[in-house]
Amino acid sequence: MRDLPPGLPEPTDESVSRTWHRITAQRKPARARTPSRILVPAMAAALVAGLVVGGAALFRPDGGGGDLEAGSPSDEKTAEPNLTPASPQTVAVLHALAEAAKHGPAAAKVRPGQLIFVYHDGWAASFQANAGGAKGEGAAGAAPPEANLESGTIERQIREMWFDPQGMVPRSITDGSKELGTGGDRGQVEPTDLGLRAPTPEWIAGLPTDPEQLRGKLRELAGEGGAWSTDHSLWNALQDFYFTSDLLMTPELRAALLLSFTGLRGITSSETTIDGRRLVAVRHTERGVGDEILFDPATGSAVGRRSVTLDADLKIVSGPGVPKLDPDVTYQATWTQKVVATVGDR
Repeated sequence: MRDLPPGLPEPTDESVSRTWHRITAQRKPARARTPSRILVPAMAAALVAGLVVGGAALFRPDGGGGDLEAGSPSDEKTAEPNLTPASPQTVAVLHALAEAAKHGPAAAKVRPGQLIFVYHDGWAASFQANAGGAKGEGAAGAAPPEANLESGTIERQIREMWFDPQGMVPRSITDGSKELGTGGDRGQVEPTDLGLRAPTPEWIAGLPTDPEQLRGKLRELAGEGGAWSTDHSLWNALQDFYFTSDLLMTPELRAALLLSFTGLRGITSSETTIDGRRLVAVRHTERGVGDEILFDPATGSAVGRRSVTLDADLKIVSGPGVPKLDPDVTYQATWTQKVVATVGDR
């Protein structure tokens, strides 16, 4: 299951019981979603062991030809893993992003002792169960509109994070003003644990730049997906990888990674605008949830991530001061990355 972001409430025993009842009643087997070490959509608070209430989503082939357009995200559902190939239109979008990436920023140099600083600016849905109809406290301490398993409240989520690049171990996490801890007790990473979920600059530099070889290696690292597809597990890991490590990739590797996505199953693309900035959203959809990585079309760099629900019964409520998000968004964030000398440097 994806860990909840620091500061968000844990699901109550009642919510666990009711969610499990709904899942087992539908008799749709699924395994827990691949863990996300750093950031997660707060939707996990309404789910048990990462089990999504509802089916997965399949993409309709949307054809190709004509001028390049970002396309449309998936909105179809199925109880099976999403094995639909990327459409010609999505493949064209990925090729365009890869071409931009070839001329994008060079890999940042990290000297011994330096850290990776990531500033995360986003919004996340806080899901709570309310015993007897009582209202629960939101993550920010304000009482949100009444929430249960069918609704969630969007709230601001600012995070400043400092990572040790040797395994991307978090050394400090704040909400912009107060320390929130490190998100766990993970200390030094063993050499055998290094890889996609615990990368180092050296490991990243050693990745192949042939798209097919790179896709094969990443699928092997992701492992079998069980009731979820292998490509879902891989996409989940890639969201975390981009969050900490985009600045460490060479233009050649960044382009190869984008081209490797053309062979993944369950991928679509669309265009979105966040804070007045035009971005390309590449989405993997499965079991009623769409997980997106947001790319800058000018550089091919990953600059954010987003999750949407395809469950028509799930109501998303915006709290005070929340900007208008695209429909059904449960989590949205953009980020900036920088090499710094120590915790506290920005």
